[in-house]
Amino acid sequence: MQFRLNREIKAYCPDFEPVRSILRKRSAYFVEVKEQVDYYYRLPPADDTEGTRRLKLRVEPAASELIYYVEGQEDGARTSRFQIAAVEDPAMAGVLEAALGARAVVCKRRELWRKDNVVFNLDTVEGVGQILEVEVQAEEGCDIDAQVGEYRSLLGHYLNGYITGSNEDLVASISPQP
Repeated sequence: MQFRLNREIKAYCPDFEPVRSILRKRSAYFVEVKEQVDYYYRLPPADDTEGTRRLKLRVEPAASELIYYVEGQEDGARTSRFQIAAVEDPAMAGVLEAALGARAVVCKRRELWRKDNVVFNLDTVEGVGQILEVEVQAEEGCDIDAQVGEYRSLLGHYLNGYITGSNEDLVASISPQP
């Protein structure tokens, strides 16, 4: 399985309305609202990996998926290389927890927007607050670093502190470890 690549901006966003307005003006379109629960698992250390390794099971009412990714910070944006597999069996969460142990559970409401190769996630994360994620997906002919810079400039005025790391880190820092 081949890794896919994203460059991401992630920041606290106290008010989504101005962001929605900008997205509409830039021809982004609303896709849907999802309720998601992400189960993050402990991984054994790896000597040869650059960045933080994460494994999460994302559960939604319609489907579940297992996501493995390696992330790092570069030039003020997060870089994620990731693989995704569909999960059909609801018992997978228990199997992964028994084998690896759970690190954090993240419950969120995600409002999803899209424009070309960019996904905008307006997330309300339980216990954390409102977070905007801008995921620029690597595609042939796209300068993802320029796109990250463009959206940082365009939306930066409405953001209240950039976040390094994952929702896993935010939730794990405020909750007792499972």
